[in-house]
Amino acid sequence: ATIVSGSVAERTKLEAYIIFSIMLTAFVYPVVVHWAWAQGFLSAWGARPDEDGNARPIFSGTDSSNGFIDFAGSGVCHMVGGWCGLVGAIAVGPRMGRFDKQTGHPNDMPYYNTTLMALGTFILWFGWYGFNCGSPPPLRGY
Repeated sequence: ATIVSGSVAERTKLEAYIIFSIMLTAFVYPVVVHWAWAQGFLSAWGARPDEDGNARPIFSGTDSSNGFIDFAGSGVCHMVGGWCGLVGAIAVGPRMGRFDKQTGHPNDMPYYNTTLMALGTFILWFGWYGFNCGSPPPLRGY
């Protein structure tokens, strides 16, 4: 639910965000994860058995059908977070003071500490670099 937090930042109460996060992680995310990672209808490992009892993906049901393969889980995580963030942003609306009340035109939003923004970007980049280098060992043929 951290992707959602950026979408609704400064526009919701902490209690509302915590409740939303609990609901998302308890009810929405497990369903979508099952669809993609387990024997769900999107899974490359089969969603329905054929005449011989072998699991086949739903797309064509043949050996040539691949289904959905989610490398390192990023597709499901970011899709659920992105859609829920969009719904949350639409529900809470724009930040207070974002638009001029008289004209409806957007106001210039003040910049913040550029040094801290660059530092945060570097920290995230460094963490993602380590994570992504550790994700693909199965591609080496083990």
